[in-house]
Amino acid sequence: MASSGRSASGDAELIAAIKAGDLSAFTELVVRHQRALVNFFYHFSWDRQAAEDCAQEVFVKLYVHLDSYEPQAKFTTFLYRVARNLWIDRLRSSASTHRAVSLEQGAGERREESNLKERLPATSASPVDILSQREAQQALLRTIDALPEEQRLVVVLSELQGLKYNEIADILGVPVGTVKSRMHTAIGRLKELMTNELR
Repeated sequence: MASSGRSASGDAELIAAIKAGDLSAFTELVVRHQRALVNFFYHFSWDRQAAEDCAQEVFVKLYVHLDSYEPQAKFTTFLYRVARNLWIDRLRSSASTHRAVSLEQGAGERREESNLKERLPATSASPVDILSQREAQQALLRTIDALPEEQRLVVVLSELQGLKYNEIADILGVPVGTVKSRMHTAIGRLKELMTNELR
């Protein structure tokens, strides 16, 4: 937690302070966004160390290219655009290793529609035991992994990071309608895959 009197400052104010040479403002900016950024990469790599490395690399790139940030754009949009480009670069250079983790970990609050799990086939509601829920979560993670990268990006940014469709559109550089279309297609595919997984 930031200890300075700027703890309630907006991102734009912190960036202005960084440009003015205040390195403590950059530390504050990192603390503010690091967890969400690590979670973003974690839901692609399923590797905590890799996620932390990617997040650190994003902050380095951010610091080096901070002059290209335009204050009229929301900072998180700029941040996730850098993160998305870094992830795509990594995909092009090497294959990722995936491991199943709990869907609940680091999930952002849903703001646009009902929760993803509410829109997918329900598992047995009987108290068979927690193991069945864990298996269902792992099955859902496997199906998200199976989505095409464009659809997977939308699902992760929307469902796991809690971003709105217009924010995702800005990050991906596509119209909001395209984001909605990819999400609709992804949900349909996830329903199909989950139905097969849970048989």
